Amino acid sequence: MIRSARLIATTALVAAFGCGGRETATNVSTGTDSGSLDASSRSLDASRDSTGNDSSDAIAPRPCDPSVEAGTASVDDADVPLDHRAMASCCPTQRGPGPPNQPYPPGVASPGVRGIGACSSDADCDGGVNGRCFPFAGEVGVGGCSYDQCFTDSNCPSRTPCLCRSSPSDDTANVCVSGGNCTVDSDCGPGGYCSPSREGCEEASPYYCHTALDECINDADCPPVDAGELSPVSIATCAYGPQAQRWACTQLVCLPP
Repeated sequence: MIRSARLIATTALVAAFGCGGRETATNVSTGTDSGSLDASSRSLDASRDSTGNDSSDAIAPRPCDPSVEAGTASVDDADVPLDHRAMASCCPTQRGPGPPNQPYPPGVASPGVRGIGACSSDADCDGGVNGRCFPFAGEVGVGGCSYDQCFTDSNCPSRTPCLCRSSPSDDTANVCVSGGNCTVDSDCGPGGYCSPSREGCEEASPYYCHTALDECINDADCPPVDAGELSPVSIATCAYGPQAQRWACTQLVCLPP
């Protein structure tokens, strides 16, 4: 029997940055968050290129091909998750500049609320690796400095994957995604799969092993939600329940984009 749906309400979408991977409050961090990188990485006197990227070869392995971390399932593989981590992350070390119109004028420059470093341009974000400044946008984006937390899984705690930005020109931070129980498929035993479990509308998803007790494997296994014309939008998804320790269909309630 499919578990009763849980409703996860979200009060803020980052519309100011669009849905193409712009920085959200989830991965805007203080300089202390860059501590996820190992001590030797932090102590490096890394050279910076013209875009402000830390370019030391000692921080991440090269060459780097982020595509190797993706699973290889197709829609015809009913018993294989469409999204799983076959191999460890190898993230881009280069990072695109923050949003344009820097330095931000008063009222747009981040005031440093909620412990997030104040900034008006990328040059102010020197407390970590590849610092970028995002503007203050009220409830939809507190703004502030954002730093890369990792370039590969080994920069993160055990069983915590490094989630890569989409490309070297993307301004999103590489982040350690905590809360799950696996990093790659091999953590889940022979023939196992490690997949992201969506827990919110915008947040990075923690990764969990699939189990023999799972009630679903992919989102397509879950009955669609008929929400009519009401807002917000209800989304059916297959997610891991830490208490039940298995995957089951649930619902997310999200504001429309």
